[in-house]
Amino acid sequence: MRVGVVDDHPSILSAIAGAVASTADLTVTGSGRTLGEALDLIKRVDVLVCDIQLEGHAEGLRLLDLVRDERTSGTDPAAVLLLSGCGHASLIRAAIGRGAAGYLNKGVEVEAIVEAIRTIAGGGTVFRAADLDASKSAPRRPSEREIEVIAGIVGGATNAELGGALGISEKTIESHLHRLFDRYGVLSRTELAILAVNEGWLVESPRGAT
Repeated sequence: MRVGVVDDHPSILSAIAGAVASTADLTVTGSGRTLGEALDLIKRVDVLVCDIQLEGHAEGLRLLDLVRDERTSGTDPAAVLLLSGCGHASLIRAAIGRGAAGYLNKGVEVEAIVEAIRTIAGGGTVFRAADLDASKSAPRRPSEREIEVIAGIVGGATNAELGGALGISEKTIESHLHRLFDRYGVLSRTELAILAVNEGWLVESPRGAT
């Protein structure tokens, strides 16, 4: 089975690639450290192991969106096993919803990652029962545009300033906020900001997404 590994931490990348290369049934076809390299590998491997955060952004989620687009167009890209150093339930929910074949915390032994690759290569999925249970009750992740609005709120921007920065009207900003207040049951910008920080939405936002 052909395997690709993408992680922006050289030591982690080396450890995973080395463990995979040492097996008799798996072959490391390539490795990388960026979303662009992941997109190149996704067409040449059976399973892609990818850190959900590359260079401080949740590029793993962006990768899943692009893989879904590839499948819609009739191609058959690799299954994706996401790795993460954090365990926000809303992040796991987003990964599942976007079609990840598996999700593991980076704290697991590399042998567990190798076994997960084998499971996924055989058509299975790899999610801990605890993660699945937590994801069911997690707040639905906002859209990327909504996260941009929330990020502005956390940064202290006014509706007018935020509208100007995003190229949309102040009224549209107000509409976004009203929907967010209603969806998450919060009553103020401060409560919305606290929720976003607690759920890790801002740290986990894909770069360049709209």
